Amino acid sequence: MQDKEKHPQGPPTITISVHEPSNPEPKQFTWPKTKKVGEAADEAAAAFGLNAENPTFQNSEGDVLDRNKPLVAEGVKDGDVLDLVSAGGGVCASLRK
Repeated sequence: MQDKEKHPQGPPTITISVHEPSNPEPKQFTWPKTKKVGEAADEAAAAFGLNAENPTFQNSEGDVLDRNKPLVAEGVKDGDVLDLVSAGGGVCASLRK
Protein backbone atom coordinates (compact mmCIF):
# COMPACT_ATOMS: atom_id res chain seq x y z
CA MET A 1 0.00 0.00 0.00
CA GLN A 2 1.32 3.38 -0.94
CA ASP A 3 -0.19 5.05 2.17
CA LYS A 4 1.75 2.74 4.53
CA GLU A 5 4.98 3.52 2.67
CA LYS A 6 4.45 7.22 3.32
CA HIS A 7 3.27 6.66 6.92
CA PRO A 8 5.05 3.64 8.42
CA GLN A 9 3.27 4.10 11.79
CA GLY A 10 -0.13 3.78 10.11
CA PRO A 11 -2.54 6.08 8.33
CA PRO A 12 -2.44 9.86 8.87
CA THR A 13 -4.33 10.97 11.96
CA ILE A 14 -6.28 14.02 13.02
CA THR A 15 -6.59 15.40 16.55
CA ILE A 16 -9.78 17.27 17.42
CA SER A 17 -11.54 18.54 20.52
CA VAL A 18 -15.12 17.47 21.08
CA HIS A 19 -17.53 19.56 23.13
CA GLU A 20 -20.65 18.06 24.65
CA PRO A 21 -23.15 20.74 25.74
CA SER A 22 -23.70 19.44 29.30
CA ASN A 23 -19.97 19.05 29.97
CA PRO A 24 -17.90 22.23 30.42
CA GLU A 25 -14.61 20.59 29.43
CA PRO A 26 -14.06 19.34 25.86
CA LYS A 27 -12.28 16.03 25.34
CA GLN A 28 -9.47 15.55 22.84
CA PHE A 29 -9.44 12.63 20.41
CA THR A 30 -6.98 11.41 17.80
CA TRP A 31 -8.42 9.34 14.97
CA PRO A 32 -7.34 8.27 11.48
CA LYS A 33 -8.43 10.93 8.98
CA THR A 34 -10.38 8.26 7.12
CA LYS A 35 -12.43 7.19 10.16
CA LYS A 36 -16.17 7.55 9.54
CA VAL A 37 -17.82 10.46 11.32
CA GLY A 38 -20.38 8.09 12.88
CA GLU A 39 -17.72 5.78 14.32
CA ALA A 40 -15.83 8.73 15.80
CA ALA A 41 -19.03 10.24 17.22
CA ASP A 42 -19.98 6.88 18.77
CA GLU A 43 -16.59 6.76 20.52
CA ALA A 44 -16.91 10.37 21.68
CA ALA A 45 -20.41 9.78 23.05
CA ALA A 46 -19.17 6.75 24.99
CA ALA A 47 -16.26 8.79 26.39
CA PHE A 48 -18.76 11.36 27.68
CA GLY A 49 -20.86 8.55 29.20
CA LEU A 50 -23.75 9.11 26.79
CA ASN A 51 -25.92 6.42 25.28
CA ALA A 52 -27.11 8.00 22.03
CA GLU A 53 -28.38 6.19 18.96
CA ASN A 54 -27.09 8.41 16.16
CA PRO A 55 -24.48 10.81 17.49
CA THR A 56 -22.64 12.98 15.02
CA PHE A 57 -20.70 16.23 15.03
CA GLN A 58 -21.52 19.82 14.23
CA ASN A 59 -18.73 22.14 13.08
CA SER A 60 -18.20 25.79 13.99
CA GLU A 61 -20.21 26.90 10.93
CA GLY A 62 -23.25 24.98 12.23
CA ASP A 63 -23.03 22.21 9.64
CA VAL A 64 -24.04 18.75 10.87
CA LEU A 65 -21.55 16.19 9.57
CA ASP A 66 -22.66 13.11 7.62
CA ARG A 67 -22.15 10.02 9.82
CA ASN A 68 -21.37 7.88 6.75
CA LYS A 69 -18.48 9.97 5.42
CA PRO A 70 -14.84 10.04 6.55
CA LEU A 71 -13.80 12.90 8.84
CA VAL A 72 -11.48 14.34 6.18
CA ALA A 73 -14.23 14.25 3.53
CA GLU A 74 -16.42 16.36 5.84
CA GLY A 75 -13.70 19.00 6.05
CA VAL A 76 -12.49 18.18 9.57
CA LYS A 77 -8.98 19.50 10.13
CA ASP A 78 -6.39 18.95 12.83
CA GLY A 79 -7.19 21.19 15.81
CA ASP A 80 -10.90 21.63 15.02
CA VAL A 81 -13.43 21.86 17.85
CA LEU A 82 -16.65 19.98 17.11
CA ASP A 83 -19.92 19.79 19.02
CA LEU A 84 -21.35 16.36 19.74
CA VAL A 85 -25.00 16.30 18.66
CA SER A 86 -27.71 13.77 17.88
CA ALA A 87 -28.82 13.34 14.29
CA GLY A 88 -31.93 11.26 15.05
CA GLY A 89 -34.90 11.68 12.76
CA GLY A 90 -33.11 14.12 10.49
CA VAL A 91 -33.26 16.81 13.17
CA CYS A 92 -30.16 17.84 15.05
CA ALA A 93 -30.76 18.01 18.78
CA SER A 94 -28.47 18.15 21.76
CA LEU A 95 -27.75 14.84 23.44
CA ARG A 96 -28.32 16.49 26.82
CA LYS A 97 -31.46 15.34 28.57
